[in-house]
Amino acid sequence: MTFMEVPKRMHRTFAVVFGSLMAAMILHAQAQKPPAGQNPPQTGTIRVSVGLVQTDVMVFDKQGHFIPSLKMDQFELRVDGKVQPIEFFEMVSAGSRHDEEIWAKADNKPVPATEQPITKSANPGRTLLFFVDDWHLSADSVMRSRIALSNLINTSVGPNDKVGIFAASGQLGSAQTLTSDKPALLSILEKFNFVSAGVEDLEYPPMNETQAAMIEQNDPDVILYFARAIAGTNRDILAGALMNENTEKAKEVVRKRAAALAATSAGIAERFLSSLRSLLRSAEDLPGRKIVFLLSDGFVLQTQRSDVVSRLGEVTTAAARAGILIYTLDARGLVVGLPDAKTKMAPDTTGALAHSGYNEVLSKQDALNALAADTGGRFLKNTNALDTALITTLSEISRYYLLAWSIDPEKLKPGKYSTIKASIKGRSDLSVRVRQGSLDLSQLVSREKK
Repeated sequence: MTFMEVPKRMHRTFAVVFGSLMAAMILHAQAQKPPAGQNPPQTGTIRVSVGLVQTDVMVFDKQGHFIPSLKMDQFELRVDGKVQPIEFFEMVSAGSRHDEEIWAKADNKPVPATEQPITKSANPGRTLLFFVDDWHLSADSVMRSRIALSNLINTSVGPNDKVGIFAASGQLGSAQTLTSDKPALLSILEKFNFVSAGVEDLEYPPMNETQAAMIEQNDPDVILYFARAIAGTNRDILAGALMNENTEKAKEVVRKRAAALAATSAGIAERFLSSLRSLLRSAEDLPGRKIVFLLSDGFVLQTQRSDVVSRLGEVTTAAARAGILIYTLDARGLVVGLPDAKTKMAPDTTGALAHSGYNEVLSKQDALNALAADTGGRFLKNTNALDTALITTLSEISRYYLLAWSIDPEKLKPGKYSTIKASIKGRSDLSVRVRQGSLDLSQLVSREKK
């Protein structure tokens, strides 16, 4: 199979893209209809009257530890740049028993000796959506991701949590419901398998997505490396006209290869982002605080080839309007950006591959970093302990402050969007995370629990 045959091979994954888009339709239904014979689960909103708007805020020190002892008068809240008086304040701990043990150790407190029963009113639980980018996950990354998610389910999912596992390709089905049932979640995870190697070039020397993007941007070193390899020489000097003629012809071949590879790369990235955006939009009606964990090997933003950057913006806008934080995880673990020994490469006398290898690490992480930063989440990278990273991060974000304030009713009309900023007075050393982007405040209105 050659690189020109890659699009055909990807057709079967594109055909199931709508499976993951349909998966989110059940989220709203589950939020509205509890199982027969059970009381409706608590939504996690605070006990205040209708009309107040609330947002969740996390505060960390320079070491990344949550600060659990802040008071209401230490917070400054700004909405659209104007200071808002805080009318209700509460710290919420929504973690499982395992999270409580992690918190106790982090706060230098004794770990509870016995497990205490947790009522729904005391612990609202968490809405956790795990989204696996199986269009960009290698076979090794699929295995690591499955193990990491299994460990997280077994150790950190609590009885009040609402959890769903979705795949970009739709391979995990479209009839999934949110649940805290660990056997049910593990059964869904068992269906998670390797789908595709993504963008792969089998020509010699093999070209990757980053190199294709650099060639489309007319990087002279990368173009010359591939041209010389195709022309059959890496020597700097050949007999005049013959060398020039062969190299120029080879450069045209290189550009065509790069164009085909970049087009395939952009198409896969666009479809992945569309799938993720659909999930976020359909999760708007889910009550309470929502977290998305995105596991991916990353992908290159082919800015010369598509509108993928604008599609990335649509995803972060959808997350902001739904009040969703996105935490991204590079499932490759610790990466160095150099070809492995089994990859057949031409000699690199110009150092072009070393240059492009460094760019490959960064370029594949750019989109993951943007998705996290622009939604108030965090990008987890360069760790081979994926399960530890997931479990530790989940415990970090399961404690937060709820701030509520009154607002002009005109601001609560659908289609009106505002920005929220929060800070701790006199504590510039603390990092404050709050929902990013333009938010529909009507989605943040708190309602009295019954």
